[in-house]
Amino acid sequence: MIESARAGRRWPIVIACVALVMAGLLIGAWTITLPYYAFSPGPVGDALEAVSASEVEIYLANEELLMLTVSSQEVNPIEAFLAGIDPTVDLVAREAVRRPDETDEEFVTRNQASMDLSKETAITLALRRLGYEVETISEGVLIADVDETAPAVDVLRPDDIITAVDGVTVSLPEDIGAALGDNKPGDVITLELTRDEENLTTEVELIAREDDPSAPLIGISVGALNPRFEFPFPIDIDAGLIGGPSAGMMYTLAVMELLGPESLSSGHVIAGTGTIDVEGNVGGIGGVRQKVVAAEAAGAEVMLVPASNYDEALTAPRDGIELIPVATLDEVLDALANL
Repeated sequence: MIESARAGRRWPIVIACVALVMAGLLIGAWTITLPYYAFSPGPVGDALEAVSASEVEIYLANEELLMLTVSSQEVNPIEAFLAGIDPTVDLVAREAVRRPDETDEEFVTRNQASMDLSKETAITLALRRLGYEVETISEGVLIADVDETAPAVDVLRPDDIITAVDGVTVSLPEDIGAALGDNKPGDVITLELTRDEENLTTEVELIAREDDPSAPLIGISVGALNPRFEFPFPIDIDAGLIGGPSAGMMYTLAVMELLGPESLSSGHVIAGTGTIDVEGNVGGIGGVRQKVVAAEAAGAEVMLVPASNYDEALTAPRDGIELIPVATLDEVLDALANL
């Protein structure tokens, strides 16, 4: 009886010790940051409301063009566990979101710069589709990559800035093709370029295009350095605190809807996401599953999804929203016309 009584008195102590240990583990787990971000559905806004323009006729829109976002945050073990049991939340490796050793300030600056370029690209593409002239200005042609099988690999490097081809000044990627003129594969041309703030002149042997053996190529992938666009009238897109390029497609549609005399999709609530370039190509984005959830919750009837994200989008929890894969602006406009 005495031993039984003593054992009974020990149980509260044991339970208290276990509780303290568990509390310590929970506190410790809460202070540990894992190398993952939790993606969850973010705020939804109408892209039409973000566009402002003056000195031009603006048409009244009677539909909604919903722009979708993703909320992301770093997680501790407890938050990671909760995210794992929530079908609307995904864990994404940190390296897929942030560059190595990138500071918070650098991350925000990079995303803001990406959004700024996305807005200008969307306006440019939309205005050109509506028949307006938009001039592109750049500081040079930036080399992104060099074909390892081309002679150029021996003299050119990524991040070189080409400023002239055979004495002809170039500032945009399309200028290079024009500057090659009557050259043919095997010819040697002279390039003027800037490398690490040093001006250089070098010679490069041209190669043939795979689809046209008579057409010459340098063997490089290029882009415009710090491109800027000159619009025919004041126009802007207020993205607020949103960063990144994933709203580009919807901003393009919003500009076309407000400045074009014909409605793109009268009376419908359309959601969508996707980057877009000046050629009208729609690119993939991150967090598409969360954007599907956000679109349906906001009342969208259909959601335009980059073709490269379509299979992933189909795995998102949803009820009746229709997902439409698109790869170009033409496909987007056809889809809207056929609703």
